[in-house]
Amino acid sequence: MDYKQMAKQIVDAVGGNENISGLTHCVTRLRFVLKDASRADVNAMKTMDGVIGVAIQGGQHQVIIGKEVEDVFEEAVKLVDANSIMDVVDEQLDDIDEKKNFWDGLTSTISGIFAPCLPVFAACGVLKGLLSLCTGLHILNGTEGVYSVLYAIADAIFYFFPIIIGASAAEKFKLNKYVGMVIGASMMYPSLIEAASSGEPFTFLGIPMMLSNYSSTVFPSIIAVYLASKLNKISAKICPKTIAYFGVPFLTLTVTVILSLFIVGPLMTYVSYGLATIMNAVYNFSPLLCALLIGGPWIVIVMLGLHWAFIPVFMVEFMQVGYSSMMGLLGSNQFAVAGSLLAVGLKSSEEKMKNLGISTGVTCLLGISEPGIYGVLLPLKKPFVTSIIAGSLGAIPGALLATKVYAAGASGIFGFPSNMNPAGVDAGFYGALLQAALGFALGFVLTYLFAIPKKEK
Repeated sequence: MDYKQMAKQIVDAVGGNENISGLTHCVTRLRFVLKDASRADVNAMKTMDGVIGVAIQGGQHQVIIGKEVEDVFEEAVKLVDANSIMDVVDEQLDDIDEKKNFWDGLTSTISGIFAPCLPVFAACGVLKGLLSLCTGLHILNGTEGVYSVLYAIADAIFYFFPIIIGASAAEKFKLNKYVGMVIGASMMYPSLIEAASSGEPFTFLGIPMMLSNYSSTVFPSIIAVYLASKLNKISAKICPKTIAYFGVPFLTLTVTVILSLFIVGPLMTYVSYGLATIMNAVYNFSPLLCALLIGGPWIVIVMLGLHWAFIPVFMVEFMQVGYSSMMGLLGSNQFAVAGSLLAVGLKSSEEKMKNLGISTGVTCLLGISEPGIYGVLLPLKKPFVTSIIAGSLGAIPGALLATKVYAAGASGIFGFPSNMNPAGVDAGFYGALLQAALGFALGFVLTYLFAIPKKEK
């Protein structure tokens, strides 16, 4: 594939260099922020070789390419003002966020905060799952030096999450990321954690302060950093320029951390507990109903970008109870999509669709589903529907056997270690295997028998 030529065609199709305000990329997509969206020729992009599809979400024109996206991105940035592109992206997205409705703005903010952390979060989740597998199979007993070192790597992001998410939130809210990190670190400083654990009264200037252990929390650090981003602007206005270099962060940090320990932290702790309680109540009401309602439609939720609203809630579950029951019902949809794609690949009469179905089906088994969804299932329509049905029906074993996810890891076959109970292999792990197998089988059979048209477009 000629990445240089492909990048030039895409840049021309979005209106040329002069129409691009910003460009970035994720795992499978080029993400453009355009000055004039009407100048973009979406249909032309969809017909280009190598382009799987185009989505317009969150104020961005997202060109779906697949695993070659980074190669195309490297060529595309040579055609754009690469020196200022990332800053301009942030500014343009802020302008766009102001024009969005509340829900779009919320999901855009959440995605901007969590997206940079998720690859590392997934990697640590896989490692944590593998350690659970090793202890469950008695390969390790949990006391060896090798276990201690690997567990420290796997658990660090969970324990120190306020610091990590503080840095990410600071970048999203245009605050010095080191200020965000210090805010998160201050809220979980060892002496404060010790005071919170002791149960003894704690006062600040004679005023009672309700301390909590904020390690492994999600919301307190995010809200505190958002507050700091506002206070930082005020501090910059009132602080004399001669001492602004240290005076602005001094005022921002001091006021933010004190207010957070007094108000933000306790309030967000109650909110976190409340969200976890609500999710558990929904799941406990009927795990089977949850499986049918979200097992397959989760594909649609992800496509619409609504999954970002669930991610912080899932993380709260992890931090509060050590696992997520609802995430345990989502494993079948990835395999249902893979089964549908392979069915298309094996039965399709057109060579291009046959190759695309098989290649994206294998990729989907490895955890990347977007190329298959946008390049195969959506254009053919019926396979998309059968994959959703298969995803919901496939989740039934997970509901019946109480499958859980103990660490947010990868998708596809690399996700199974995350279903391993740290205490050892249980019925939930077998439920994860069964729902994956059932989702894959149903996706393949339903698509092969009922969903592939005689003549694909």
